[in-house]
Amino acid sequence: MSHSPGPDGPTLVRRAHTYSRRGEYALAAATFSGAIDLDPLDAELYFHRGNTHAAAGNFADAIEDFSRALELKPDYSAALHNRATAHVDSGQLAEAIDDYTQAIELTPDDPDPLNGRAAVHSRRKDFDAAFADYAAAIALDPKLFRSYFNRGNALSSLGRHEEAIEDYTEALKIQPRHARAYIYRALSRESLNQIDDALADLTNALRVQHGVAEAFWHRARIRAERGEHDLAIADFTWLLRFEPENVGALNLRGVAQAEVGKHDRALADFAAAIRLDGDDAAPRFNRGLSLVRLKRFADAENDFSEAIRLHPEDPAGHVQRGYVRHELGRFDEAIADFDTAIRLNPEGSRGYFARAIAHRKAGNTAAALADADAAVARDPDSDTTYNLRAAIHYQLGRYADSVADHVKAHELDPENAGTLNYLGWIRATCPQGDLRDGEQAVRDATRACELTGYEQAGFLDTLAAAHAEAGQFDEAVRWQEKAIALVPAEHREDYESRKAQYVRSEPHRDFGDHQ
Repeated sequence: MSHSPGPDGPTLVRRAHTYSRRGEYALAAATFSGAIDLDPLDAELYFHRGNTHAAAGNFADAIEDFSRALELKPDYSAALHNRATAHVDSGQLAEAIDDYTQAIELTPDDPDPLNGRAAVHSRRKDFDAAFADYAAAIALDPKLFRSYFNRGNALSSLGRHEEAIEDYTEALKIQPRHARAYIYRALSRESLNQIDDALADLTNALRVQHGVAEAFWHRARIRAERGEHDLAIADFTWLLRFEPENVGALNLRGVAQAEVGKHDRALADFAAAIRLDGDDAAPRFNRGLSLVRLKRFADAENDFSEAIRLHPEDPAGHVQRGYVRHELGRFDEAIADFDTAIRLNPEGSRGYFARAIAHRKAGNTAAALADADAAVARDPDSDTTYNLRAAIHYQLGRYADSVADHVKAHELDPENAGTLNYLGWIRATCPQGDLRDGEQAVRDATRACELTGYEQAGFLDTLAAAHAEAGQFDEAVRWQEKAIALVPAEHREDYESRKAQYVRSEPHRDFGDHQ
């Protein structure tokens, strides 16, 4: 009986490379092992099997094979380079630098080991050494994509985004269809507030490589942040087609759905995110916010309580649960939540702002004013905080202080309709005569109505009062009737009483709290 001989070495090598190209790394390694059995002193065979092990993520085996190749061929620079890369993937950065350095010494005209060593220096935060190696690699090969791309990443990590953009741009000249270069340039542009350019880069990333989840994620996120919620929803939906269990995308799509009033869809997204990851506080917190908008306060309280259990050190959960408890009339519990939020973040303004509202509602105006002062001190650029303090001043009869705070709020946001309405009301109705100014009140109230399309009953009420203060009682009656047509029935009597004043040619004076 005769036996046909097994495949020879070259045949095994060809087969092994075929397996490797197909991603069948176990078969490739076994086939290279067969070739090594036939010729155990061939350094190339260990090198190729090492590459196969590295591709499969078996870095220890890869390092062993590259080391054996180097024993057989000490000047094998490619084996040094690839062993260095395997050391990097194993987290052995010092060993990687040693191997890259030896490779550089053996082949000083090869830019690849310089680029590799530069990347390791970057990971070790030795950026001066990294930039020196990147520059040397680029000097050897001005068309080396990896060096521009990697240097751009290093510059971006240092916040040097203008320089990073220059490197990503050079990289894209060399490889204009590289999606990640577009994505990373977009992130640097976003950091420089070049939002339109960032969105264009993310769109280009998707043009050159369809279905890049990272590009959909960032484009959706940026669109949501700039208020383009429908476009953000579309991008998150595309992302979820590729990654249906992406909890972050479900959560943020839910937020965008809520912003456009699609609360049922928002709640469905938050529920799906919670099912996938019950330990993530974010979708529970955001579902709580949607439930608040639907006035389902008890359900919202449950979600905020669970978010607090999962993330007890986040003051936002305590603030939002406090607001819910405030709406439910449980003022002591609300204030306790705000106290906790302040303890967790004493330098933040939100806890003080919220507690000021609760104290004001409970009639404790002195405590409310103290908290409003603290909120203003911590966030002096918030028009909302100044408006809150102005309302408290008004309750206390400190009308000049109230006007001053509303004026400051108006300076911070000149097109805030609420602030204009407050100013118009005080200037029309304040008991303190030197603060009244009918003509200015008309201008303030008119602009507030323009900004809201003349559809807010309270703003039309202010416009009527302003005309009355200016002595234009026919106009006052006309606008008050329009306000009455819009106001809910339970508030109509109050509006009718002011109309009667204007019919009698009497301006209105507000001695109470109209804000």
